[in-house]
Order: sequence, then structure tokens, then C-alpha cells
Amino acid sequence: MRTTGLGRLILKRAPLTLLLAVACCLSMAQNVGEYYHDVTDKEWNFQIIAHTEGLGGGFQHGRTPDLYNKHFWEVQFMVNKHPKSIRSINAFYENVRPIRYGQLYSLFFLQAGYGYQRTLHLKPYWGGVQIRYTLSAGPALGIGIPNYVEVLNYNTGFSEIVRYDPEKHNLNNILGGARLYNGISQTIFRPGFYAKTGLVFDFAKNDYKLTALEIGLQVQMVFPFIQQMAFNPAKKCYLTGYLSFNFGKKKGRHG
Repeated sequence: MRTTGLGRLILKRAPLTLLLAVACCLSMAQNVGEYYHDVTDKEWNFQIIAHTEGLGGGFQHGRTPDLYNKHFWEVQFMVNKHPKSIRSINAFYENVRPIRYGQLYSLFFLQAGYGYQRTLHLKPYWGGVQIRYTLSAGPALGIGIPNYVEVLNYNTGFSEIVRYDPEKHNLNNILGGARLYNGISQTIFRPGFYAKTGLVFDFAKNDYKLTALEIGLQVQMVFPFIQQMAFNPAKKCYLTGYLSFNFGKKKGRHG
């Protein structure tokens, strides 16, 4: 029996979705009679992000008017690698750079937005883990840097760096890849939006420190669409699962 594209997507996201659901249920069941050492009203934290199609980083700044609510602003930069983009080396030549054959653009997302977190499980006075549900969204900017390659010019007998053209360049004349900066002058920008949701597990021992793991789903869309790989249609939506390590500090109401 064949599995449809939608079926494969559901199967791929099912473990993450199940984990989020189980963690949410457990957290709500453990919230009775637990409390913090101190109450803080502001938070700052940096993020190191790994998602199913690349890496990223970010910064968040928020306020916590009470124990259960947090409002924050965030800025994030994401590197997005196409699933069919495979790093390889031309074995017939020495001292050449690796190439991602068929890749038209290196793709990045710069996104900034507003977010809200709701505490599901307060950290006990003796320590433990605080669990929050998080939701954020805002504008995003898709950044596509054209892919350049080193090819052999049969007329001169020398190599040259040119923009990759799938109609002209193939494994017969491509020697290797080029550096990312070769295509910066022809960078394209596509406006759009992003949204993400997940759970935040804060296990810092100090009430004025933030050390947390965040797990969830994120989506980005930009217009017009960017065709990242040759011979493949441009993606209309970028849906990924992510895991983020967050570290920062909190400020008390009298500190």
C-alpha cells in the first residue's frame, strides 16, 4: 500500500506531537501545592536552535507580570537546508571544494515577532522543572543567496567561478563548489511570516537564571516562493520540528 505525501508528513511528525501531548498532560497533573522561591518580572535569554532542516540562533526579551504568564519579543536567524541538498566532492579532481549538486540557493530566514507563554507546571520550592506552553508569531524575511560553482572552461583550459545554471553545468564540467560570498551581490529577499509553538522546560537551580530546553513545531512562508533546488518545485511552506537550548537571566521585582 502506497503512503501519500500527507501520510508521510503525519508519520514524520507523530513522535514529536505525541511527546508534546504527553508532557502537557503530565505537567497539568503535577501542579498542586508547588511554588517558586522568588517572583521575577523580566527575563532575557539567548537560544541555540536545531531543527529538522538546519540550525539557528536567537534572542528573547520578556516580562512576567505574574507566575503564570510571560509576554516576550524574539529575534531568530535560521539556516534552512533542502532535504535533497547533499554535500559531495568530485572524486576526479584534487583540492576542490565540496558542492551541493542541484542547489540553486542557500536559504536563510530572519524572523522577529511577539510571543506568549503560559505556565503549566510551577517549579517546586526544592527545585525541579518549570514547564511552560509557548506560542509566537510575526514577520519573516526569506534570504536566498545564489549558488556558485567552479567549472572547467574547455576553451581556455582554466577553471572559473560562475553562478550555477542547471541547463549548462553538470557533473562533466563542474569541478567543485564556491564560497558563499560569491553570490551575496545577487541575494534575493522574500517577505513572509512565521509561527511556532511548543513546550519550555526550565530546570535552572537559581531563581534568577534561565536554563531551559524548548521543543516544538515551527512554520515559515515567504512570497514569492523560492525555488531552492533545480528540477524541484519551490516549497510553499516550511514546516519543521525544533529543539532549542535557552540560557539567560531573570530580574526580580526589587532587584
